[in-house]
Amino acid sequence: MTAGPGVARRRRRRRAGLAAVTVAVLATTGVVGFTRWSVKGRTEAPKTPSAPATAEVVKTDLVDRITVTGKVGYGPGRPVTSARPGTLTWLPDPGAVIDRGRPLYAVDAKPVIVLFGRTPAYRDIAEGAEGPDVRILRENLAALGYRTADKTGTFGASTTAALKRWQKALRVEQTGRIALGDVVVVPAAVRVATVSAQLGAPAAGEVLTVGGTERLVTVELEEAQRGHAAVDAKVRIEPGSHNTPGTIRAITAKSADDKSGGKTTKYDVTIAPDDPRANLAEGASVDVGFDGEKHAGVLVVPVEALLAPREGGYALEVIEGASRRLIPVELGLFADGKVEVSGRGLAAGMRVVTAS
Repeated sequence: MTAGPGVARRRRRRRAGLAAVTVAVLATTGVVGFTRWSVKGRTEAPKTPSAPATAEVVKTDLVDRITVTGKVGYGPGRPVTSARPGTLTWLPDPGAVIDRGRPLYAVDAKPVIVLFGRTPAYRDIAEGAEGPDVRILRENLAALGYRTADKTGTFGASTTAALKRWQKALRVEQTGRIALGDVVVVPAAVRVATVSAQLGAPAAGEVLTVGGTERLVTVELEEAQRGHAAVDAKVRIEPGSHNTPGTIRAITAKSADDKSGGKTTKYDVTIAPDDPRANLAEGASVDVGFDGEKHAGVLVVPVEALLAPREGGYALEVIEGASRRLIPVELGLFADGKVEVSGRGLAAGMRVVTAS
């Protein structure tokens, strides 16, 4: 792995430091010519050299972590388009939560109702129809208290009667049928994110956008950071001093402009707090920690302990009692200002000199 310019500067300082140590050691083996010297007519004793800064070689797990700032919200919204012609006569406020059986908006004073399911409404349905949309209608009628006795997936007389009772409760025409545009099918209760249409405008195209009701965190990752994120992986949400574990729900790629005027790829990462009661204020900025590559049970030292000998490679200056020696090392993973090292004779518990 190639070290950055900061590490190179530290290595040069360490080389100068080693040269000074060598001179000092040679001096102790020969005759010391001066023990005092004169400065501007005063005689002063030489200063005692301070002990070098050291660190312990530790055996531990090293994880390549990154921290990225994200925003608390409700995740990306999805557009809702009107399939019923007419004039928009009622629209909800942004932030409103719309549950099953409630109106999402109204066209010509007739509500468009939310139903729960996975298959969107795609046709008119009435007695005699069969299919997944019929099953969704019957399941929603039952959940709203209007049970039917028809066979599974079949729109029979019982479903017609139940539908008319529900339409009566909604104070709409009791047709016993569902026309395309009468309902909007969503997986669960929705929160209105934005309202793009205006009252009195034709009910055509996008009316509003909706999202889930669950508080989420959205983070943008650069292309070089993509390897730190995977769907269902755990992350740390760090609002202040309290960390909240979270799970990555989705990763969405998008095109973005780079500094050179070209195009690059960035990624929107949607994260759900594991505790839905976590104190995450809407619109707040939070730090999110992602774990990348992990090396377990390796020897680790601070990056500042690395030396770059003239003959090449890397080494550590190990202190053993009153003596020191260099141990050549191979480098592994860099993370959190530390580096994985391995070398003959290197062991956990040793102390190595670090740059001051």
